[in-house]
Amino acid sequence: MLENATEWMTDFSDIESKFSFRTSEEPEDDLCYIVPGQPETIKECNFNPDTKTFIVIHGWTVTGMFESWVPKLVSALYDREPTANVIVVDWLSRAQQHYPTSAAYTKLVGRDVAKFVNWLQGEIGYPWEKLHLLGYSLGAHVAGIAGLLTKHKVNRITGMDPAGPSFEYADAQSTLSPDDALFVDVLHTNTRGSPDRSIGIQRPVGHIDIYPNGGTFQPGCGLQNTVLMVATTGLRNMDQIVKCSHERSIHLFIDSLLNQEQESLAYSCNSKDTFNKGMCLSCRKNRCNKVGYGVNKIRTRRSSKMYMKTRDVMPYKVFHYHVKVHFFGKTKLSYTDQPMKISLYGIHGEKENIPYVMPALNTNSTVSFLLTTDADIGELLMVKLFWEKDTLISWPWRSPDTFHIRKIRIKSGETQSKIIFSAKDGEFSYLSRGGEAAVFVKDKEAQSSRKNQSFTGLLVAALEKEIFTNELFDNFLEDLRDLSDINKANVKFSLRNPSQPDDDVCYIVRGKPETLNICDFKNTSKTFLVIHGWTVSGLFESWVEKLVAALYNREKDANVIVVDWLDTAQNHYVVAAQNTKTVGQEVGLFIDWLEESTNVPLEKLHLIGYSLGAHVAGFAGSHATNKVGRITGLDPAGPDFEGAHAHGRLSPDDAHFVDVLHTFTRGSLGLSIGIEQPVGHVDIYPNGGSFQPGCNLRGALEKIASYGILALNNAIRCEHERSVHLFIDSLLNEEEASRAYSCGSNDMFDRGMCLQCRKNRCNTIGYNVSKVRKARSAKMFTKTRGSMPFRVFHYQLKINFHGEINQLAMEPALTVSLYGTNGEAEDLKLNIQEKITANKTYSFLVVTEKDVGDLLMLKFRLEESTSPLLNLLSSWWYGDSANSGAQVHKIRVRAGETQKKMVLCLKDPQMGSLAQDVVFVKCKEPWKSLSKRLKLKS
Repeated sequence: MLENATEWMTDFSDIESKFSFRTSEEPEDDLCYIVPGQPETIKECNFNPDTKTFIVIHGWTVTGMFESWVPKLVSALYDREPTANVIVVDWLSRAQQHYPTSAAYTKLVGRDVAKFVNWLQGEIGYPWEKLHLLGYSLGAHVAGIAGLLTKHKVNRITGMDPAGPSFEYADAQSTLSPDDALFVDVLHTNTRGSPDRSIGIQRPVGHIDIYPNGGTFQPGCGLQNTVLMVATTGLRNMDQIVKCSHERSIHLFIDSLLNQEQESLAYSCNSKDTFNKGMCLSCRKNRCNKVGYGVNKIRTRRSSKMYMKTRDVMPYKVFHYHVKVHFFGKTKLSYTDQPMKISLYGIHGEKENIPYVMPALNTNSTVSFLLTTDADIGELLMVKLFWEKDTLISWPWRSPDTFHIRKIRIKSGETQSKIIFSAKDGEFSYLSRGGEAAVFVKDKEAQSSRKNQSFTGLLVAALEKEIFTNELFDNFLEDLRDLSDINKANVKFSLRNPSQPDDDVCYIVRGKPETLNICDFKNTSKTFLVIHGWTVSGLFESWVEKLVAALYNREKDANVIVVDWLDTAQNHYVVAAQNTKTVGQEVGLFIDWLEESTNVPLEKLHLIGYSLGAHVAGFAGSHATNKVGRITGLDPAGPDFEGAHAHGRLSPDDAHFVDVLHTFTRGSLGLSIGIEQPVGHVDIYPNGGSFQPGCNLRGALEKIASYGILALNNAIRCEHERSVHLFIDSLLNEEEASRAYSCGSNDMFDRGMCLQCRKNRCNTIGYNVSKVRKARSAKMFTKTRGSMPFRVFHYQLKINFHGEINQLAMEPALTVSLYGTNGEAEDLKLNIQEKITANKTYSFLVVTEKDVGDLLMLKFRLEESTSPLLNLLSSWWYGDSANSGAQVHKIRVRAGETQKKMVLCLKDPQMGSLAQDVVFVKCKEPWKSLSKRLKLKS
């Protein structure tokens, strides 16, 4: 273990390394050395104490001379940071020994660098946060050891392909590690071979470890290329056969300094193989990052392994695409290692005939792969796929094997956009070996957007004013109804599978029972039909795959079928709304056929519809010959359905049990996004069914004003779609299921007057709802958090205010803190809906995000006011003494989740006035006993 005492820090006599201050004018020359212990050299070298300092540390060398990359890196650093200080550490005398000897010297050289940095900081008070160490190969470990030994952590260390031999299995104190600086980023470019023989270290050693091209062979560094270079430039470049990939780490960093406008991106991924399938091009939750100098300094507990592809020359940036193709076929085909050529066409240009070898190509399978282009072709518009002819075997009399492809899905890593391409002509495009290219074009998204602009304008105006009138909306509907005839519904039934919840891998076709076997439909399992709503883009929204995955997570052997009516749903809203009946009839016919073909029990059939899809589910249930088991309506759409007869919308008659979540019902009848009236056996209104926590409508409206139609989804989706996420929450968090309570109105619920569970007055929200059928729809209410898991804990507080002043009447701001066996929830505001008067009992609702356990103590407090008027009123409210103000002696509490009732009494009977914090404890239980059970913050 390296010594870390203070004595050696000030002894500069054993320092062999030299510290060359390079300049932008002559980056290759050692014109001036800063010498530890000689402060005058700092000034002589024109060191700037007010700007960044880069310390560049070379690696092992055969020649005993600086390699050509050193002045290139120095020059690039000055190009990016013109006022910086760039210091090159010269440890050539130790670095030119046999490799194992030089590797052992890294500890001594690291100590030299630490002494230098400590001395520089102490001599001129140089800020640690301005220090950036850059080490290549063995130099990366030197930087790490130096960072470990400095008095304070330096800001950043960049390791450029840290050396592998002697370090792969070494401890963190002998190698570069995340503990050596506030931020450590690493580029791995030559890690091939067994770990003990890999030129570059294979394991992650930083906060972020990036493996360009998998960290092994770098483009342009093949044996043929390097031998050609040696033949052209002479034997002095013989070491390039080894160095090309190793040194690529440096040139990638130089590229990031010089080409700021073309910064490469890397993506977090579990393995190189998974990345090469294109399955990691996500930027959510810091899963992508810039490469090199501009990297985002994200520190995680574990090293983040990231991958990317590059070109073979600078600038190295490429553009990454994740391509997903599903291959259908009339006959069963199976191939391996099939050569393909893919052409991409965008608004800025095209990239044609990109070669790709498909490892496996089978009928009814989905292939996922990574594609890269070295030029930015802009937003994609068209894709061509060509299957090359087998040149070894050709049978001219045999018909070529053919696959059918309906759609190609492409995600761009750099822009994070997802695009679906459909067959250019007809429903399918055909791919034959050696035949013509299959052509796919972007779905007609723009046309759909234009069609809905008029509806969007009205909706945005109405939302901004929060004034919804029947007359305004009815006139608009009448005009819109004349725009288009009702289309014949084109409905498809995609049986999704757990491993690919976002892919239409297999379609069940009514009238074709063989598709049930092809899609592996399970006759005895539960079957879910997921039905989407209106769509602006004509694409499935992201919640669909999340709901599919959650259903499979809860019911492993289920069938989850997504009802695809996108062709109709992307019309004008009113046209789409009118077509819900036609689509529902198609779904009803499918249910009848499914029952007849498979004898599937309809009590195991569960339809889940969102927005317009909820009414589609209702129509399907009413048109099916026999009643289905259950329909769940997720915020059924309001416009065109509010106030309609039961036959014209979702209703309790459509299934044996209908449960509904209402999350976006604000406004007056006529233009509530979600339907306000109860339409099921159980209708639940989370947070009153209007504003949902975490949804900022005003901010969304501002985005609409700036970005137009494309921002509409985000404007209304948060609260409307909260119904979907509440249902997903109930599937994933069974142990944290939320509860709702039957109540006459939301106002009564907000007073805490409805937390009863007797006679089915409460119920579980979502998947596990108790199927209670009543003559009338049961309206139920609940509160939620702003994110998943959404459950909160409800309490009713009943408080009787006493006071000697008969005229006592004002609106105070009161807070309570709850303390229980599991913890506490402090400073919870009471929602006071009326003036408080003396000698009267009031009921309040209090919710906590945390389960505090059995309630043992409550603290009651009046919020202080900074308003002189309110202070004057408070003085009048309380009087001059505790006995003349409002007093509370007991508080009655009911816990909604446990149904426990308790009475809390004053801990100190002399402290009942609300002019101070008042503590209430469980009555008739000694304080000593209570204090032991309480889990209070220290």
